[in-house]
Amino acid sequence: MTEIHYTYEPEATRIIAATEEGQAVGEIHYVVEKDYWNADHTSADPEYRGSNIARNLVNMLADTARAEGVKIHPTCPYAKHVMENDAAFADVLFKHDTPRNSA
Repeated sequence: MTEIHYTYEPEATRIIAATEEGQAVGEIHYVVEKDYWNADHTSADPEYRGSNIARNLVNMLADTARAEGVKIHPTCPYAKHVMENDAAFADVLFKHDTPRNSA
């Protein structure tokens, strides 16, 4: 199986997944907003389905956002589904209407 390498490209606001030969096989893109990063596009080459490329891209974006102290507002349907349905992303998920705790 081909090894996939992930590269964070902050100047291009994306993370790229590529083979050892340098062939791009996936990408997650985000837009820097005032209060969060908008994860607006995730793609993975259909030839590499089953390799968890898209999920790994979301995981890496979340880890990068944590390191940068930024929240993510996913508008890409895939990233939105993953992040809103996995409690592991609760700390980095930006929510417009976060309910306030009452004491």
